[in-house]
Amino acid sequence: MFEHYLRNRIKKGPGKTWLDQLPFHVAAQTCEAFGLLLTLGPKARRETVTPAQWAAAGTAGYGVLRHGPDAFREKLKEIQRAHPVDNTLYRTRYRVFFEWLRHRDDDPQFDVIRDLVREFIFRNFPISEGYIVLGQPCPEQYVHSLSTARSRYGMSGWKLARRLASMGLAERKTSGQGFVLTGYVPTEIINDIATDFDDLLNAADAGKHLGVERFMMTKLTKPGLVEKYFDEKNASPMYHPRDLDGFLGKLRARVERPKSEDLLDIATASHRVRIPTERVVEIILRNRLPLHAVDPATTRFPDFRVSLALLREVIATDHHGTVRPTRAAKILGINIRTIRSLMDKGILESCDVEELKSGRMRRYVCAKSMERFSKSHISVVELATKSRRMPGVEAVIQLDRGAQPLPLGPRANMIFRRHDVACS
Repeated sequence: MFEHYLRNRIKKGPGKTWLDQLPFHVAAQTCEAFGLLLTLGPKARRETVTPAQWAAAGTAGYGVLRHGPDAFREKLKEIQRAHPVDNTLYRTRYRVFFEWLRHRDDDPQFDVIRDLVREFIFRNFPISEGYIVLGQPCPEQYVHSLSTARSRYGMSGWKLARRLASMGLAERKTSGQGFVLTGYVPTEIINDIATDFDDLLNAADAGKHLGVERFMMTKLTKPGLVEKYFDEKNASPMYHPRDLDGFLGKLRARVERPKSEDLLDIATASHRVRIPTERVVEIILRNRLPLHAVDPATTRFPDFRVSLALLREVIATDHHGTVRPTRAAKILGINIRTIRSLMDKGILESCDVEELKSGRMRRYVCAKSMERFSKSHISVVELATKSRRMPGVEAVIQLDRGAQPLPLGPRANMIFRRHDVACS
């Protein structure tokens, strides 16, 4: 394949691809040198490569480079991902290819390859600002390892590692001692974490932020209603105001005009129904129960009010992690036939629940699947509300635009995938 490509270039001249636009000797040598890395690994020695190995290397390199610079970068990234993140330099990963490229610095026609490789290294390895790679200084540090972030920002490596683990960017070593990154971390994320560290609150101060005592902070934290900044089980509870405000924001989003007079604060209501406060909060959020607050913009946790009668009604049919189909229909703004059809199709997950009052097994909707569904799908009724058109008119417009509704049962509401429709 590679030899055929070279013969064609000699006979017919270059084509229009990225590889064809490179000078002949640059294209040929780059295919071979990069191919050596792919076929024999970074420790290969060019002086001991046999003619057959050169031929195989050229074919391997050409197989990547013929698809252009993006394929070249992706293969470099693939090689990087194949090795665990550690303190070894990029030269260790690409040695035979990198050393070959360094020895072409007297030929400016290799600049296009040099520039591409250099930019890749700058953006994918923890290269400090000003460090010279292939003859040029790094303009800024784009990614960090744990050690470079520690030294650059002067932050606790232990705290940094735990936060990155909370974000899914690090994991504990198999020995249980310390952490290892899943990939080098973008500088923007490290900057954000460094700023966050200055704003962290302990449990007592976080409780003051929400307007609750420390014991209540523990109750709200345990089920994950309030997010800890470090989610490691043994880590001291620390909180960021952003996450505390996010929790209050979920409650504030439930505030409506009160339709009943039996309004109680959540803690008192939980005492009346003899259910822990944290579970009552879960029930309120899962079932989207209306709340009351005098000034939603400044309301803290003790100031929210819930209808005791409505709470009792929902508790009677609420089961951990599930929602009664009729309630699910009300929450999603669709009819019960649509809910049942979505469960039949597996679009909404369901599970069989034994109802306490009747003792019958009923099919309930998984609350988490409802959340996923509402993010990825939209009903024609909701579309019509957004566009201020009649649902029938909205349906015709979306169908004319080529949007395909979900194949649901008869008399079900029309449901579209959000990315398939124009919501304006």
